[in-house]
Amino acid sequence: MIVARYTIYHSPNAYLGVVLAERALAGLPITIEPRPIFVPKDRGVKIAELVGGAESPAKTSYHREDVIRWADRFSIPIKLLAPGVFEARAAVWARSPLGREELPARAYYAARDLDPARALALDRALFRAAWIESQDVNDPSVISRAAIAAGLDPSSLLAAAHAPAAGLAAAAALASFDDDACPGVPCWVTPDGARFWGKDRLDFLADYVRSLPA
Repeated sequence: MIVARYTIYHSPNAYLGVVLAERALAGLPITIEPRPIFVPKDRGVKIAELVGGAESPAKTSYHREDVIRWADRFSIPIKLLAPGVFEARAAVWARSPLGREELPARAYYAARDLDPARALALDRALFRAAWIESQDVNDPSVISRAAIAAGLDPSSLLAAAHAPAAGLAAAAALASFDDDACPGVPCWVTPDGARFWGKDRLDFLADYVRSLPA
């Protein structure tokens, strides 16, 4: 069974969910298909805005606390951004012709075409850059370092990421995210349309897979 996995690299919940999914789904007859998405300029800059909502300061501060609790409980290394860093980065993203995290998403799809065996390693390297090294994965130099860590040629990868094919693949993933009615990230969607949203729903997904006929 192929299950779609929608994420965005600079989401702490997506990062934690990806790590926890590897543990919860290990050994099950399931293949995860990563579908990193991005936030187009006309849909805001935050994930809540992407799906038509908003996030209050109280929710933002709570999410920071809760992310740390989850990381500590499951022994997942994480380094949250200092206050103000996200806002400073968002100002830089606003001057880019691409949407937020469009370039790293394009890089993943380019890697999938160039060397499928190393695409998953790039996916992991980009999450590591964002949440262990506190790097901005929208920065081409950060993507280059992640490419090297994944065993890919950074120049070739970035060239392919800027090519039309990668852009079309990233746009298709976002359209699929919308078509699957995902309420946010991380979200896993089975072939029959069952949705499992959040890092706290992986046991539900595992049980669902086990319940299906062999």
